[in-house]
Amino acid sequence: MANNDGGSSFLLGLVLGGVAGFVAGILLAPRSGEETRAMLSEKGSEWRERAGDLGAATRERLGQAVSEGQAAARRARGHAGPEFDDEFDIDFDDDPLSEPDDDRA
Repeated sequence: MANNDGGSSFLLGLVLGGVAGFVAGILLAPRSGEETRAMLSEKGSEWRERAGDLGAATRERLGQAVSEGQAAARRARGHAGPEFDDEFDIDFDDDPLSEPDDDRA
């Protein structure tokens, strides 16, 4: 069977074509260089602000998901009962997510 590298070649061509189109658009735009730089600077500031907002929202949602996961794990432990604890010799009072005690170095 022949090694078909058409997919990656197409993707590389697509990326290079996009970059070339962007550069040509910037160079051939009907604005002066100063106007173009000001516009790019403004857009860059908007993108940085939007990325910061998305990062904050992601951190908040991730924190909520972790809290919900911990609560679900606690509920599951409660439903498993002491037979599960005895069978697998697990001490569920020792929460692995909590800070370690000083005497357990």
